[in-house]
Amino acid sequence: MNNLKHFYQQVEVNPIEALTDDLKRTINDGNKPEAKKIITKLKLFLNEDEELNFLNASKWIEQETEEPNPIIESLFETGDKLAIIGTSKARKSFLTLQLCICVAVGKPFMGLQVSQKRKVIYIQFEIKDKHCHRRLKKMCLAMGIDANDLEDRLLILNGRGLGITGTAGIERIQVAVKDLHPDFIVFDPLYKLSEGVENAAEDMKKTMAGFDTLIEATGAAIGYVHHDAKGSPGDRNIQDRGAGSNVLARDYDACLALSEHASLPGAVVIEALLRNYPPMENFSIQWTNDGEGYCFRRADDIIPEKKTSRTKPAPLPLSSYYPAAKEILGKEKMNVATFKSAFKSKTGLSDNRIREFMLWAQDINEPRFLSTEICGRGVHVKNIRLAEYDEA
Repeated sequence: MNNLKHFYQQVEVNPIEALTDDLKRTINDGNKPEAKKIITKLKLFLNEDEELNFLNASKWIEQETEEPNPIIESLFETGDKLAIIGTSKARKSFLTLQLCICVAVGKPFMGLQVSQKRKVIYIQFEIKDKHCHRRLKKMCLAMGIDANDLEDRLLILNGRGLGITGTAGIERIQVAVKDLHPDFIVFDPLYKLSEGVENAAEDMKKTMAGFDTLIEATGAAIGYVHHDAKGSPGDRNIQDRGAGSNVLARDYDACLALSEHASLPGAVVIEALLRNYPPMENFSIQWTNDGEGYCFRRADDIIPEKKTSRTKPAPLPLSSYYPAAKEILGKEKMNVATFKSAFKSKTGLSDNRIREFMLWAQDINEPRFLSTEICGRGVHVKNIRLAEYDEA
C-alpha cells in the first residue's frame, strides 16, 4: 500500500481519480478480474483516512448498555455469525432450512424460542431448484406451515451455477438484498461460496471479512453450513469441528454441530458452542418422515450420546436370525448340539450370542422352538423343532 501511495505522489496524480478512471476503462473492456483488483485498491485508499473511534471507558461504564436482539433465544442475535457443521449427508441442509422456516414464522426451533417473526434470506448453492422446491413443500407440510404463515418473510435464492463466489460474490449479495432488509442471511454450503484453499487461514479470513462487511451493511445475522473433516466427528471437541482452517472456530459467535447418534438410526445429537450466551446442554433430535412430509423433531427421551470411533455397532435383533434357524431345522427335529454347530457356521455368531438366541427362541410366552429330552442311564439327548410345524 505504501509503495502504491508513493507511486501516485511521484507522478502527482490523485489516486482515487486515477483508480476510478482505470475502473471505468476495465469495465468497458469487460475485464472483470482486473476490475475486482482495482476495487480492492480503491477500498484501501478510501479506508485509510477513516477515523478510529477510541472509547473512554470511564464514560462508557456510565452509559446504558444496548439490549441484545436475539433471533433465537440463548443462541444467537442480529449481527452474529452462526455456523452449522456436520458430516456429509447428515441432513444439515434440511435442519438449516427448518431453522430458516422457524425464524420466518416465529415458531420454536428444536425447543429453542424464536423471539419474533423475522425476514430470512436462504441462499443455497448445492441442489437444483426443483429439489429445493420439493424439500420446502414437504418440510412445511410436516411442520403444519402454509403460505399465510410465511407471508413474504422467507426468500430463497437458488444460486447453483450463478458464479456467486468469494468476496465479490458476497458483495453481489449485499447489493441484491439492500432493499429487502433481512434479519438473517444464510449461505448453504460455505465451500461453494469461498474461494482459495479451504485449509489456508488467509483465504478463509477473506470470506469471514466479507461476512463482517455484509453484517455491517445490513445489520443481519449470517448463517452458513459447513462440512466436517474426514474421520469420526464424534471424537472431536466442538471447537475442532469443521473441515479446513481453524479460523472458523475463532470467528463464529455460535455453532451447532450435528453428530450421528451412537445407536439410534435417524437420531442426531446437537452440540452448541456459544460466545455470547451460557453453555447449552447437548440434546437429541429425530428425523421423521410420514411419506408425505418430513422434518426434524426434538427428542428429549433419547439420551444425547454421540457416535465415536469407539462406539460398537448395535447388535441385530435376535429375531433377524430366525430365518437362518428355520432353514437349518426345516420341518424335522434336530439334536440341539448339531443345530448350534450348524447355526454358528451359518451366522458367525459367538457362543454367548447363540445362547441369547436360544433363550429368545424358547421363551415360554412366545416359543419359536419346542424341545424334547430323552434321559436314561448314560443317555441324555435333547432335540428341538420349530413350533410353527408342531403337529399338536
